[in-house]
Amino acid sequence: MKISKHLMLAGFLLSACALTLPSCDDDNAWPEVDGLAPSVSLNGVEVHIEAGMNISIKGKLTDADGITTIHLESPGLYLDKTIDLVELYGEPQKEYDLDYTAQSLHHLDGEEFIITITVTDAGGRQTTEKYTVALDGDFTAPWFSIKPDENLTILIKDKTLLKLNFEVEDNAVIDYATIDLKKVDGNTETPMPGFPRTIKGDGNKLTFTEAIEVPSEAAVYKAYITAYDIDKGDGVHTVTTESTINVQDLPDFPVIYLADVDNEADLNADVFGVPIAMDHIGPYKYRVHYYNATAGTKVCFIPQKGSFGPICFAPSKDNAAVLGDELEQENKLVLDKAGVYYEFTVDTWNRSYETTTYAISEAVSPITHMQYGGDMLNTWVDWNVSDPWMQQFYFGPASGPDNVVRMDQDSKNPNIFTVEWNLKADTFDDNGDLKFIIHNWHSHGWWNYAAWRVDDSGDPSKCMWYGLYFPNNIAFTGNADWFQWKYINIPESEYRYMYPNAPYPFNMDTWGADEGYRKNFVPDNWVKVNPHPTAGTYIVTLDVHAERIKMVRK
Repeated sequence: MKISKHLMLAGFLLSACALTLPSCDDDNAWPEVDGLAPSVSLNGVEVHIEAGMNISIKGKLTDADGITTIHLESPGLYLDKTIDLVELYGEPQKEYDLDYTAQSLHHLDGEEFIITITVTDAGGRQTTEKYTVALDGDFTAPWFSIKPDENLTILIKDKTLLKLNFEVEDNAVIDYATIDLKKVDGNTETPMPGFPRTIKGDGNKLTFTEAIEVPSEAAVYKAYITAYDIDKGDGVHTVTTESTINVQDLPDFPVIYLADVDNEADLNADVFGVPIAMDHIGPYKYRVHYYNATAGTKVCFIPQKGSFGPICFAPSKDNAAVLGDELEQENKLVLDKAGVYYEFTVDTWNRSYETTTYAISEAVSPITHMQYGGDMLNTWVDWNVSDPWMQQFYFGPASGPDNVVRMDQDSKNPNIFTVEWNLKADTFDDNGDLKFIIHNWHSHGWWNYAAWRVDDSGDPSKCMWYGLYFPNNIAFTGNADWFQWKYINIPESEYRYMYPNAPYPFNMDTWGADEGYRKNFVPDNWVKVNPHPTAGTYIVTLDVHAERIKMVRK
């Protein structure tokens, strides 16, 4: 058999090529430089993170012959990943910056995993490193679940005590807390004897309660409390609270609060509205209306929102007709009637109080004569026309046109309205605020018909009628009786004290016609809570008679 000269030449060249040139189908055929295994330099060999956080694996990989693949494997993390550099770049890489992110979404705090990282070069040589992932890290700062108010008043007594009470928590471990108490004299702060103090932590919660004796004389102090967690991968995190403490005779507090919860944790668990701000009706005199749904509720009156001390007004154990001012020396008021309204009037100077009750049927509101959910909304406020354009009447938290979360009317007390509000991240505005008013809705958006405003935007407690005055018309009776109860039938001294800028007597027609007149009685404040609550489901409650609003997490 004769073989062509051309075929023989082609076969010779192919054989020579196979002996001297790398094959394009052979990953190990790149020229060898040093024959050494790859060098792997990771940015650490272990990491401490919180469960659910991403795992960031970084490092510098080098090899003179060229790196072909990087394999990351951890069965516990469901990780089995090969990074093929030849496929990515067309050839092995002599240097490569590893930057890979894994996840720990389905794991629990305390678990630990090993990620095996295997780097292979063009000659098939491998280097293996172990990377430990411990889900015991702490990237969250501690927080105060109970803390002193920013401003506290201590009454001068024969033995004057500052009762300091706080509770701080952490998602992992509280290491310790420091307390520094200083006396303030102008711009000078002088540490008190025995301070600063360090309180050692034990676990994820630290509680401190102590009565600290201070001189029985008028003075101002500053208390600084700082809590520290343990460095578990992200440094030590801290949280600090600061209080100004005035030691003095009894002041005329701008506001005191009715507290209807049993402990200080509940006193601080709300977004807003707990405890309840009372009306300041005269020097040292306060009044509040309160709906008691269940018999046995215990209440007292406090000037500081976040604690039952240092001052708590309630009947003294020695004489129930006189108000004591310390929780240990008095009993809270026990409300023994259910399903009624209580009216409390408190005189802190004379240490006296009055309590009356009245039925739900006697509790008028601005919408008493409206049918909630019925066609009661006259869209264009044309009260005298014989055929008005009526729409369904309802209201709720409103933050923009066509954005009203409808509240539900309580079946037992028609003055109570609630809504479960599912707050998402996009509920908040660009400044991170939770901003809304209670307002009615109609087909064109919202309407200045039924509207409420709050006493304090950042920490509301009262939610006051800011809507219109409706004279009698074909749709409803009107709300004149509520204005009579709220503004007209009160003593002139109370009226002038509470509304010093308003003309006397009250005029319902001017209220309906002049928004500026309304602002003498009710500030045009929206709810504007910042920092806002975390995403989740909350209960918002409005009492349109007692003018109370509160928001708590479900």
